[in-house]
Amino acid sequence: MPVKENQPKVYAAIEYWFAGPRRLRSLDQRQAKTVDKAHGRLETRVLTATTELNDYLPWPDVQQVLMLEKTVVDTRTGELTLVRRYAVTSLPPRQADPARSLRLWRGHWSIENGLHYPRDVWFQEDASRIHAGFIPEVMAICRNAILNLLRAWGYASLKLARERFALNPSQALGLLELPVSVPLE
Repeated sequence: MPVKENQPKVYAAIEYWFAGPRRLRSLDQRQAKTVDKAHGRLETRVLTATTELNDYLPWPDVQQVLMLEKTVVDTRTGELTLVRRYAVTSLPPRQADPARSLRLWRGHWSIENGLHYPRDVWFQEDASRIHAGFIPEVMAICRNAILNLLRAWGYASLKLARERFALNPSQALGLLELPVSVPLE
């Protein structure tokens, strides 16, 4: 679970531990590193894991605290970017060593980019005021179904599909092979 600045106390404790005095960081610290070169960028990821904060953080079932440092060098300009992110996990070190944690973290972002981001951008899910009973879950299922159907129908661009069907909603229903009746006024 990523820890962001909207959890100020937890975020500050984790940030302090990883950036704080060396005597703290040397207690339990395990690392994994990957280097990838593609699209004119050299990306280095270093994941550091510790169990030192497990009893300190007010987070249920925390087994490890993670820091991911991603350094990106633009190979054309030499511009350097450093991003530091934090997370907690309920997986103990024997189930998720740093290398596995790094793979899982990268997999999380593919889900975030492929599912949650489109749901929020195209359907404005985070701004939804629907909150009663099971309706939020039902709406999430509907949004997921729409995204999956659009992908299955070959729409690589959700923006283009949305624009097309906004102009002609009967085409969207036609893709479901449902009869479309236009009310006569």
